[in-house]
Amino acid sequence: MKVKLHTRNFDTEFRMALYGMVEFTMARLVESKRLRNNIAIDVHFRHHSAEGEAMIDHHTNPYRPRHFRVVIDHHRLEVDGYGRERTPTEWAHEVLKTLAHELVHVKQYVMGELSMRKEGLCYRGVHHNVETLSEYYELPYEIEAYGREKGLLIAYLAFWKKISEKFDFSS
Repeated sequence: MKVKLHTRNFDTEFRMALYGMVEFTMARLVESKRLRNNIAIDVHFRHHSAEGEAMIDHHTNPYRPRHFRVVIDHHRLEVDGYGRERTPTEWAHEVLKTLAHELVHVKQYVMGELSMRKEGLCYRGVHHNVETLSEYYELPYEIEAYGREKGLLIAYLAFWKKISEKFDFSS
């Protein structure tokens, strides 16, 4: 798998954690190593209209996508839903959780569950028309992504703790 991070002002340890999260999550979500080896993911950290979005890269085959762009608006994640400013650790966990959520969508594209068609996004061949926020949370592909994001984060943090104890990223 080819992973590129497009970031500014993230320290080395957090950048390594982000790379690790992509590898860890995709290994859990896409069992086939051969398939994972043919995937390219560009992760961009910048201002965006939502906290995160996973999309098929415009240069890839939309019927069998293998190149993806994930956008995370890390600025939106600095404050929680109650307007409280998150601590640096809380912020980092929220970024990793959002990344896990978007990688679930990448898995859905790779496995052919989610596809982009003329009418919009289709999940397992069915187009879902969304008009309200409550309808958005009832979308089957969002239910899966929200359901898996926290479990992936918790599993990854346990994995990362073991790794970071072995290596010193400060140098």
